Amino acid sequence: MESIINGETKERTTDCAGEALRLFPQMLFSIDDPLKNFKRGQYGPVFKEYQDQHREIMDLIEDAFLGSEDREGFLKDLAGELVSQAQKTLSGQKKRRQEEMLSNYNMSIVIYLNPALIEYNKSSGRPVAEEILRKWKECFPRTNLKISDFESINSGFKTKFCYITTAVCESLKKPDDCYELNLLRDYRDTYLLGLPGGEKLIEAYYDVSPTIVKHINRHTMRDAIYADIWREYLSPCIRLIEEHKNEQCRVLYQDMVDTLARRYFKQEGHIS
Repeated sequence: MESIINGETKERTTDCAGEALRLFPQMLFSIDDPLKNFKRGQYGPVFKEYQDQHREIMDLIEDAFLGSEDREGFLKDLAGELVSQAQKTLSGQKKRRQEEMLSNYNMSIVIYLNPALIEYNKSSGRPVAEEILRKWKECFPRTNLKISDFESINSGFKTKFCYITTAVCESLKKPDDCYELNLLRDYRDTYLLGLPGGEKLIEAYYDVSPTIVKHINRHTMRDAIYADIWREYLSPCIRLIEEHKNEQCRVLYQDMVDTLARRYFKQEGHIS
């Protein structure tokens, strides 16, 4: 009797694993534009909707992982299938289109797919996410994705000064807790938020900055662009803050956002 039960359990695990492998890529390819709703107040509800949409797949992954005698092998197969399907989709596309699609895939994995797995699948979520990033880096060596969870990302809308600033500092190999970013965050919390309409001003930055960064990252000269932003805007802003010229910093930073928006903001609608 025990052998029959064990046999049924193994068969059920095998079935779950097969279905998980077949359906899992949908979690990536179902996202058309990962940055469309990546805004304060919009990301949370859209993330929950995405998670609800894919609960069946995540249940299959969790069941297959818990019942597998070779969990490491299952993780490799799962991540391998996702990467393989991504490679097939990119194959044959023109270079510019490939870069655009890969950029969207990268963002989809970081802000939707992996956070959904980590939050929903208590046992398999993080191991799956880690294996996805390992395999993704192996096949797309120019990418350097990191694991993050929903709460960290969602709270980031309140803790980050601006995605443009963060992207520039990352391009210059500065850590997330570098002097410049910490100074700008403190400027945001102690000066900008204290202005009449300061919170709305910051929210406006959050609305446009991710899309600006997205389009700069697609550019073949993105590091040079970020270096120019640093030289023309951010470094002078930091000097102004150090000299307690807070209003002059705000004007210069606003000019930076407006200039970059005119040049790189390519989303439906426009910025006033």
